[in-house]
Amino acid sequence: MTVRVRFDKEIREYAKSEGIKDSILKLTESALGEALENFHRRMIILTGETMKKATLAGILGGASAKIISSILDELVERKLRDEGESRVEVLYATDALGQETFGRMRYEEFRKHFDILAGDNINVTSVTFKHTRDILGRTYDLLVLDLSYDFSPNDLGRIIETIRGGGLIFVLANPFEKWKNMWTGFHKSLVTPPYTIDDVKKRFNRRLIRKFEEHEGIYIINAETQKILKGPKNEKKQAKLPEREKVEVPEDIKFPKELYNLCLTNGQVEVLKTLEELIEKDGMVVLTADRGRGKSVSVGIGSIGLAAMAKKRRVRIVITAPELENVQSLFRFAKKSLQKLGYKPKVIEENGLIREIYAKGIGLRYYPPTQGYKMNADVYVIDEAAGIHVPILHKYLNKPKVIYSSTIHGYEGAGRGFSVKFLKKAKEKREFKEIHLSVPIRYENNDPLEKWLFDVLLLDAEPVELTDEDYELIRKKEVYFEKPDLDDWFENDREDLRHFVGIYVLAHYRNRPSDVALLADAPHHEARILRLKNGKIVCAVQVAKEGGIPKKEIEKMVKGYKPRGNIIPDMMVKHHYAKEFARLKGYRVVRIATHPDAMDMGLGSRALELLIQEASKEGLDWVGSGFGASEELIRFWIRNGFAVVHLSPSRNPVSGEYTAIVVKPISKKAQSIVKTAHNEFRIRLTEWLGDTHRDLEPEIARWLFETPFGEAVEYPLNLTPVQRKRLEMFVGKVLTYDTVLDAVKPIVKLYFLDGWMKPYLDERQIRLLIYRVLQAHTWEETANLINRSPMFTMIEVRDIIRGLWYYYKHIIK
Repeated sequence: MTVRVRFDKEIREYAKSEGIKDSILKLTESALGEALENFHRRMIILTGETMKKATLAGILGGASAKIISSILDELVERKLRDEGESRVEVLYATDALGQETFGRMRYEEFRKHFDILAGDNINVTSVTFKHTRDILGRTYDLLVLDLSYDFSPNDLGRIIETIRGGGLIFVLANPFEKWKNMWTGFHKSLVTPPYTIDDVKKRFNRRLIRKFEEHEGIYIINAETQKILKGPKNEKKQAKLPEREKVEVPEDIKFPKELYNLCLTNGQVEVLKTLEELIEKDGMVVLTADRGRGKSVSVGIGSIGLAAMAKKRRVRIVITAPELENVQSLFRFAKKSLQKLGYKPKVIEENGLIREIYAKGIGLRYYPPTQGYKMNADVYVIDEAAGIHVPILHKYLNKPKVIYSSTIHGYEGAGRGFSVKFLKKAKEKREFKEIHLSVPIRYENNDPLEKWLFDVLLLDAEPVELTDEDYELIRKKEVYFEKPDLDDWFENDREDLRHFVGIYVLAHYRNRPSDVALLADAPHHEARILRLKNGKIVCAVQVAKEGGIPKKEIEKMVKGYKPRGNIIPDMMVKHHYAKEFARLKGYRVVRIATHPDAMDMGLGSRALELLIQEASKEGLDWVGSGFGASEELIRFWIRNGFAVVHLSPSRNPVSGEYTAIVVKPISKKAQSIVKTAHNEFRIRLTEWLGDTHRDLEPEIARWLFETPFGEAVEYPLNLTPVQRKRLEMFVGKVLTYDTVLDAVKPIVKLYFLDGWMKPYLDERQIRLLIYRVLQAHTWEETANLINRSPMFTMIEVRDIIRGLWYYYKHIIK
């Protein structure tokens, strides 16, 4: 079907009365015609200093909304929009909507003209960037995106993808030359002592502007002069509406057909058909896709299919994801599916986001990743799995019916990292069916704005491919350490930047668009790389320069003030009262990752070694890092000579890990302070393990006690004469452990506070002491830890204590 894309006489007369040139109307007509015919999106940038850009957006947006409104029935008939969406949805996103703000004034100027032209069949939603979570999972026809003052790259990642094919995006922007050199609120958030706003870079905005100019489907207008700076190649006044691919529903389906009718692609049909296999038997399904392919929607529909066809009277479904906002599409389509089947779902929200849905005999509830696996349920859905720490993903592997869903490229995570880190090991534990969705549901393939978004935010960045020759260079350690020129990387769009970010993407870091901007613009963030002699990057390091804090700031820190960007100095001041440490300068390693195909070849340790050498030459005092305390990572940092100085009191709700902070001193001043802090931490840990960290894995705790300094902690431990006698009776098998714990615990503490000359214990013996003595777990729990009987465990603990007592009895007073 062909539709006429031409503004009517009324619109043209109104535009003329407001001084809008006909060439601007024609450009908008052509952009809308291209969008409708290709079921893609188009963007129009309106640059200028005054309210004229808001006026233009109001007139052009209202005119476009009127055309879309007139063809709603045809769009529904061709499945280009949902039959339940009977209005044109418009989104206005800005930095501020408060009274008497410039953002508010621009919004009101837009509405003044938009409301006159748009008609009644239109719904306008306004949102500030702080509240963009509220729009996740929703779809709009038109977007007005006000970037005149402030925004973060995360805002772009969230907002742009809410626009459907056939839609237009109007961007309100400052003149490009001004924008390239201006500071925004995001930039102000990057200022950390001792830096000022003058030290903040503007690389990201310059990259953004350049990508506006480079990519197709983006048109630029000077709103002041109404000069078209970049326009369509061809004028288009008619658009032939496309049709969705024909969705073919198999005849032998088990889910109700009403659910299959919600599918927009054959890929979604395949997902439902695969999930049907979980009706009669247990199993695991893994679903991967790029952004906007409908994977969460498919899982939402399929979950209701499983619940509706279950033989049980009550079906419980656990939904988990890194954040509640990640599963809003899933919940919305679960609700829609229930309604299609005649249920009356009850929805429970939290801060405007759906958290639970209940219907007769069916319950879906969101839990954070670290809680979901502890719940009893019939089906477990792990959405955006790439953003969840691998050990937590493993907790769900033994569930009878489990569905993993992961984004390959995009805002939420990295699918190849998910494959490398998780699926490879998962295949060793159980069989599963894997499905990949490739066809977008909000717009057609090859949408130019998707290409632009992925490019500007590096959402599809991947590391360089390695050859046999490269592995030989790595084995020979023929690598060199380099501080790259970030001006060159960002200004000239070097492939090195994509390879650098790509290593992080595959290293299972939760990558957000603002992380790229942080690297680009933060004055205290820098990059380091290990490069092969042929130029390939094999290890990526991001450091933040911390410390050098003025004395006045330090006194405020003692009273609770938290300076931006100085994580390690702030911790040292607050938890160790080491005020002098805040004056020292150092590197905090924000991220360090090795090329995923060159893991365990010593590259990470080599990069750290060379970074420490550089810091020493630069006159810095320390190098440190903060990270989720897994056994693998703690061991890595300890073996590279770093000392643990702090452990967070609570676990990260997504990774399920405690955060550890490690420091390697370089200067003599730092060495004295860090050694004292490290010893204090070891003393604290002996007590924390029985309370705050009672659930800490003993294999992690044992590494937290390790010291790079080799010295014992000078900490007085005393036993009374009666305690000494009772200990003798315990090791002589007269008294039981439970009656002499008060005398046993000081001996065990002494062992963990000792230096390198302490008695040898194997790994199992060390874990036994931590789990039973320091963490005070029961004999039954401890026996399960080592897979032995309680009686055997009691005997082994007695034998260990006997050895320690004979070693330390002459030392303890």
